[in-house]
Amino acid sequence: MKLLFSFVLVAVIAATASAQTEQTGWEEFAPDGAGFSVLVPTKPVETVTTKTNYTMHSFTTTAGRATYVASYTDYQQIKLGPAAFLNANRDRFNKALQAKLVTSREITVDGHTGIEFTSENPAANIRSQLFLIGKRMFQTASVVFKDVDQTREVDRFFSSFKFK
Repeated sequence: MKLLFSFVLVAVIAATASAQTEQTGWEEFAPDGAGFSVLVPTKPVETVTTKTNYTMHSFTTTAGRATYVASYTDYQQIKLGPAAFLNANRDRFNKALQAKLVTSREITVDGHTGIEFTSENPAANIRSQLFLIGKRMFQTASVVFKDVDQTREVDRFFSSFKFK
C-alpha cells in the first residue's frame, strides 16, 4: 500500500511540475507595428499575404494538438459597418475551414468591441476573436484537434490578448 501511495504521489508531483513548466514556458509576443501582444507557447512563424484590397500579417504557432494564430490585416477600404464586416469575415473564415458556427457573441477587449465565436469541423474545435479598429482587423484563433482537451491553454492564449 505504501508503494502504491508513493507511486501516486510521485506521479502527481511530476504532473504538477510538467504543467507548471508548460504554463510558464509561454512568452509574450508583440510584433513591431502590429498594435497587440499575446502570450504564445512557442515562437510564431510570420506569413504576409498581399492582395489588391488588403495586406495580412499572420503569426502562427503550434503546441501539442493545437494551433494558435494572431493576425492583423490592413484594408484599403471598408465598405460595410463594423458589425457586418466582422460577421462577414467570421463566415469566410468558417467556410475556408469547412466549419460550422456553434456560438457567436459581442465582446470588448481594452475598450474595443469585437466578436468571439466558436466553430467546429469534423476534425477540430475552433475559437476566434475579431476586432476592427479603423481599417485594421485583428484576429486571434485556435484550432484544437477533437481528440484532446487543451481548454486551459486556449483560455490562456485568448485572455492574454491586449491592444498596444
